[in-house]
Amino acid sequence: MTQNDIGLLPLILVCSEAADTRGSLTGELGRRYSGDYRIVASASAAASAEVLRAAVRSGQQVALVLADDLTDDQEQGTVFDLARHLFPDVRRGLVIRWGSWVDPAVAESILGAMTRSQIDYYVVQPRRTPDEYFHRAVTEFLSEWERAAADHPPDAVVLGNDDLPRVHEIRRFLSRAGIRFGYAEPGSPGARAVAESLAADTPAVHLTDGRLLLDPPNAALAEAVGLNTGLPSDAVDLAIVGAGPGGLAAAVYAASEGLDTVVLERESIGGQAGSSSLIRNYLGFSRGVSGAELSERAYQQAWVFGARFAHTREVTGMDIDADGFTLRIGPDETVRAQAVVLASGVSYRRLSIPDLDPWVGSAVFYGASAVEAKAQTGRIVHVVGGGNSAGQAALHLARYAASVFLIVRSGNLAASMSQYLIDELTAARVTVITESKVVGGGGGGSRLEHIVLRHRVTGEEVTVASNALFITIGAAPHTDWVPDTVLRDQWGFIWTGSDVVLEGGRRAWPHERQPGALESSVPGFFAIGDVRRGSVKRVASAVGEGSVVISSVHAFLAERSAARR
Repeated sequence: MTQNDIGLLPLILVCSEAADTRGSLTGELGRRYSGDYRIVASASAAASAEVLRAAVRSGQQVALVLADDLTDDQEQGTVFDLARHLFPDVRRGLVIRWGSWVDPAVAESILGAMTRSQIDYYVVQPRRTPDEYFHRAVTEFLSEWERAAADHPPDAVVLGNDDLPRVHEIRRFLSRAGIRFGYAEPGSPGARAVAESLAADTPAVHLTDGRLLLDPPNAALAEAVGLNTGLPSDAVDLAIVGAGPGGLAAAVYAASEGLDTVVLERESIGGQAGSSSLIRNYLGFSRGVSGAELSERAYQQAWVFGARFAHTREVTGMDIDADGFTLRIGPDETVRAQAVVLASGVSYRRLSIPDLDPWVGSAVFYGASAVEAKAQTGRIVHVVGGGNSAGQAALHLARYAASVFLIVRSGNLAASMSQYLIDELTAARVTVITESKVVGGGGGGSRLEHIVLRHRVTGEEVTVASNALFITIGAAPHTDWVPDTVLRDQWGFIWTGSDVVLEGGRRAWPHERQPGALESSVPGFFAIGDVRRGSVKRVASAVGEGSVVISSVHAFLAERSAARR
């Protein structure tokens, strides 16, 4: 029986003591959503709690809770707290009357509820019929819920033992590519329905058109789900290496301003930001936006302006001559470009802990992959790192895991993490372990069972239970393939702009003009985002640099064109 069977439609719960509020909400919701959702109203938090528990007993999903009641029960918290505990993917909106945000008490209740992670946002009570402002908020809530939790036929089913790192890699790739997918364990009815004899140690992907891909490489998987992997045969004006926020912004501005542009991405769009469960401090998204959704929107925006994308294509080297740049693409192809923007970002440093090697990719993860969160339901999870990526990962994992611990080397989080995240971590009961690092771990069979922590000051070691470890520290740039003519610091970050004029006390820019903004020591080769020395590690900063750099690209191309006349 599916969620669309009679009686099991996903639930929208309305909670308000005021009859007029309940009436306006249920009336407006019923006219628009009653065909696909069951709308239930209650007059108290206690009655709403019983509705939620009944939904659990009947196997019904709850998509949205709209309430103006923040009554805090000592046992279960508010109706929002209980809803999230029982249904981790539910969306929750605090209902207020139009204009009431000027009331200090109302404003404080909204801000406090968001800080404590009790609500996702506020919703203004409908004032007319239809009230499209109200429906926009509801539709966004339901869209987010549907993307995270709804039980609809997937576009692909991933098969294979969950202990195989490649199974996790495939799921992350599909998630970042915006493909709805399911997972079937070996021997399960879902797996047998696809292939009776499929080996448990052979990862596979079953597509809706009937194709069964056995352990497909990322390039084949990309092509199978409709992503282009081909390279341009002719020289382009601009090649952008990396499709994180900076690279996508550069692609939007370059293509919209008429430059023939190709974006080369070795993995999937979004970079590190693409794996973030929720970015709440990005301009224009007051409720926050997932890294995957932000990346997908930017990708579509660049594409409709005419930018071309070559997915799963890794740049392995670069040659420079009088006519421009030749990028070597593994294994044996090339792309010619008049200018290059490097936006390849950074990767998290691998911990040198042999005890943990058997679980890398299946229980030990480098980066904050949101797609892994549901798999940690009921488990004990540790996150290593003190930056925003670590905080976002811990907060998202707290929706599902039995307990989440954040391990940091410093004495507190204040110097490295945004205050709103620190507040939300406290509200989500994430435990912060300070002045410690991971030095070991182990388990029985195929499962991680514990890790070993060492106190940075005392040296004391302690073994703690753990089922998964997410590591977000020690970022290193992707610049190994860049020729030595492009100046880098000792860590591999690229010098740009005025910094290349004097580097290490010697002149590194032999040209008459000054280097352009974000231009490297090689004219026409630019670096933006995390790969650039001195960059601010924020999504907004990378996007800003991606837009600004195109002005410098135009100036360089105009200079080159004039020199050829």
